[in-house]
Amino acid sequence: MAAADLAKKGGSPDGVQEMITKKRRRNDVLAAHAQQQTMDVDRILLKHQRQSHTRLIVSTVEARAAKRLKAKDEEIERIRIMNWALEERLRNLFMEDQMWRDVAQSHEATANVLRGDLQRALDVQAVHGGGSGHGQEDDAESCCWGENQVPLCAEEEVGTPVVEERPATGVGRCKGCREDAAVVLLLPCRHLCVCAPCAAAAQACPACGSAKNGSVCINFS
Repeated sequence: MAAADLAKKGGSPDGVQEMITKKRRRNDVLAAHAQQQTMDVDRILLKHQRQSHTRLIVSTVEARAAKRLKAKDEEIERIRIMNWALEERLRNLFMEDQMWRDVAQSHEATANVLRGDLQRALDVQAVHGGGSGHGQEDDAESCCWGENQVPLCAEEEVGTPVVEERPATGVGRCKGCREDAAVVLLLPCRHLCVCAPCAAAAQACPACGSAKNGSVCINFS
């Protein structure tokens, strides 16, 4: 159509063909340029999409990492508190162990003193195995006077010594019932002067009147 128009206007066929060729080339260049621009736009959009996706991934990873770090920090704090509690417990156990060691040493020292006193009392009773009024004097040597003393019965007051009967074993008779052997050491006065039943019922030592706060049964067999 364009060639016919050019022919009517008096143009030569070669010139018309050249113009058509140039026009086609120009259209091809424009089409290629448009295609290139489209490809550039697509590439830019894809780049932005990738960047956005990358930022989303990084944000998600950072959030998860922050959450895990927070959990680890909390766990570390719990472990620190537990360690502190365990250290306090160990210190308390050490102090308690030391306290019980001191108590055991104190009890051992007290037991040694009691064993010595008991041995001396047994030695005195062995020496005065057939004595009469000496038992009262020996008891008076161990008397604990002071706030522990309670009134004596009328027949056991100081100044009215009682003549004791001693069995063949050398152990004195009970100052309570005056029938059974005196086999119980009263504390704190350390008088060996009552039998087991009288020791259980006694509130005070019948020898010195000191309040009883304990007793030790002696096996003479």
